[in-house]
Amino acid sequence: MKIYIRLNTGRRFKIPAPIGLVKMALGFGGFGVSIARRCIPEEQRYYIDIIDFKELRKGLDVLRNYKGLQLVDVKAMDGTEVTIVL
Repeated sequence: MKIYIRLNTGRRFKIPAPIGLVKMALGFGGFGVSIARRCIPEEQRYYIDIIDFKELRKGLDVLRNYKGLQLVDVKAMDGTEVTIVL
C-alpha cells in the first residue's frame, strides 16, 4: 500500500505502508481510537464507534489480491491531494 500526499505548496510525499504493518496497527485500533475520540466532536463520535476493526483486518486480506487498486483519491479546496493505492 502506498500513500501519496501532495500539499498545496507543491511538496510531495510518498509513504509506503506494508499491509502487514497496517493490519498490526488495526490490531491496536482500540488504543488509537481512544486517543482520537478526544479530538472528535460529540455528534461525530458515532461514526468511529461503529467500526469493527477485526472485520476491517479481514478485508485487507481480500484487498491484497487487487494490487494497483486506488482506495482513496481526495482533493481539498486548498489544493492538497491525498491518494491511497494498494
